[in-house]
Parts: sequence; C-alpha cells; structure tokens
Amino acid sequence: MKLVLAAVLGAASASKLRLGTERTAEIEGVSLETAYAAFLERHGVQRLGDTVSRSERMAAFARSHAKVTEHNRKSDRTWTAGLNRFSDQTHEEFGRVLGYRRMGTWWNSTTAASFIQTDSVQYAESLDWASQTQSGKYFIDQRACGSCWAVAATGALEMRAEIAHKKAPSMLSYKELVDCVENPQHCGGDGGCGGATGELAFQYISQHGLSASESYTGDREATERCKTGSRSAVIKANSFVKLPVNKLNPLMMAIQHGPVVVSVDGGPWGSYESGVFNGCRRDATVNHAVLLVGYGHDATVNMDYWLVRNSWGEWWGENGFIRVLRHSSDEGDAGYCGTDYDPKQGVGCDGGPTTLPVCGMCGILSDSVYPDGVNSF
Repeated sequence: MKLVLAAVLGAASASKLRLGTERTAEIEGVSLETAYAAFLERHGVQRLGDTVSRSERMAAFARSHAKVTEHNRKSDRTWTAGLNRFSDQTHEEFGRVLGYRRMGTWWNSTTAASFIQTDSVQYAESLDWASQTQSGKYFIDQRACGSCWAVAATGALEMRAEIAHKKAPSMLSYKELVDCVENPQHCGGDGGCGGATGELAFQYISQHGLSASESYTGDREATERCKTGSRSAVIKANSFVKLPVNKLNPLMMAIQHGPVVVSVDGGPWGSYESGVFNGCRRDATVNHAVLLVGYGHDATVNMDYWLVRNSWGEWWGENGFIRVLRHSSDEGDAGYCGTDYDPKQGVGCDGGPTTLPVCGMCGILSDSVYPDGVNSF
C-alpha cells in the first residue's frame, strides 16, 4: 500500500499542465479508500469534527474524479480539470463559497457615480494588473465563508490605490466588510458570510473607509459583531461606478484604468485547473463575485480571455487565477447571452425582478463595479 500511495502522491510534483491528466490516475488501479486517503494527504484536507460521513465524502470524491476524467478525455477541450480541496465536498458546502447575488439594474445610491461612455477608445492588446502591482499578489482564501464580495471589493481598492499613488498599500481588512457592512434588503444574501454585493462594500468604504488587515482582524470563517473600536481607516473611496449591464465596451474601458469587481456563475468552476474556461451555460446563474484584473489571447487554443483573480487561494486554478473565454460581442449568440432564471440566487435584494439577462461566458458582463476616487490616508 505504501508503494501505491507513493505513486499516487508523486504526481503532486508534476507540472501544472501534466497534473490535469495525471490526477485522473489517483483512483485507477487502487481501492476507493486508498485513493481517497491519498487525496486527503496530498491536498492537506482535514475533516476534524466532520458532520458528513466518510462514505459520503468518498462518494463525492468518486463523482468528482469521474467528471474530471470524462472532461479531460475530450480532444477539443480548452481547459484542464483537476481534483482539489472541493472534490469531496457536498453541493451545499461548495455553495457557501459563492456568497453573491446580483442586485439587478434597479440599484440606486447617492455614492454611485455615473459611467461615461467614450467613443473610439484604443484598448491595449493585453493587460494584467496583477503582475504590474504588488497588491495584485495579496491572495485570500475565503474558505467556508461566503465573503467573495468582500474579498473582491478589497482587492479592487488595494490595486487601484497602488495604481493611483504608485505605492502598494498595506493589505486591507476584508474582514471589516464582512462584519460591518449592513444589508437590510438582503442584497446578495443575509450579509457577512451569508453573502452581499460589491456595491454594498463600496458604499460602506465611501462612508467609513477601510482599515488595514493587521488592525481589524477576526475569525475569517464567521460573521462577527462589527468591532467599531478596531476600525482605523487607511484608505477611502469617494464613490463607486456601476457599469452598464451586459455591455462589453464599458468593461473594456474600465479595466484600462484598474481592476473591476465582476459577477459570474461560479458553480462550474470548482474543478478548474488551467486553460481558457468555457464551461458555463448561456443561462448562467450569477452567484459569485471575483476580481477582473486583465485580459489577453491564448495562441494555443486561439481564444481571447478575461483574466480573473478568484478568492479561493493560490492552490486553486492557475495559482489563484482563472482565464475565462472572452467574446467579441455583447449581443445575442455572439455575446453568449441568456437569462438568469433563479431569482433567489440571481437577484438577492428583496423585491427585485424575477429574471435577469446575462451575457458573456459565466455571465461575466452582467454586473460590474469599481471604486472611484481612491485616496490613502
């Protein structure tokens, strides 16, 4: 058994691209129990005090393995799937790391600035704000808290502050947003780890600013009482800009000046490992907030892509990033448009519309926002 485990775990030292195919061997030729034990050791997964039985865990692991194997056998695939820390989770557990629902086109706020469209703009051929900034390397693993909205908003604030002032700020406290952002209309969930939105985060930041992570701390997997005595703002935004819904050019224009918080259907992302992702349906259910940091073109698969920093840690995807297929239009079939039919996940705020249009792969054009007038203290 030790030899088998060594062979299974040995794939961990392989390159990122090779892992996509070698990981499928983790279960082939060995028992499910042995393969699952190797999986837990390799990915550093601990299930202390687990309320889910080991048999349920192994069944989820086996299903994930089968899906990864089936996908990676496709000769025309543009992205590679792999096993990771999500591979033995239940559907409900994975759902907790999404934590975002759209606010719809009816959002209104005194701190929201209007987006001004400019014609005949020249866009850079490719762009990567993460590699151009020190704060682009401030990775967060949200774990079981649905704080994606807070992590994405904090990342946009950090990187736009560095771009504006030519100096990387201290790592900011997304935890302050989780604890202190009020959500009386249940926009994006119940608030905190229960979900909220980038708009609510930026509204709070425009009013209170945001503290450094070292001064406002706490349990990152729980929503705690707002510690007003620990707040000491080091950065503030004058307002925020909400982009026109499902429009390509405004997003392309906005990203030229810094990262943008975008909303996506993160449900199919769990097994993503590398490549240009194109695995979402047109009728995407928007449920996850992430940080758009750039775009480019992959010559190997001849596809344009959006470069996105996720909030699941560097262990996931391409060292914490995902490249998502970028369409050249925002209309009809060419824009990969559809309808979000899930009002509970797709709208969030009480009294919102029952359906919403979505465009772009995984609905990436559907709801975008960024902070404006970022100032350091």
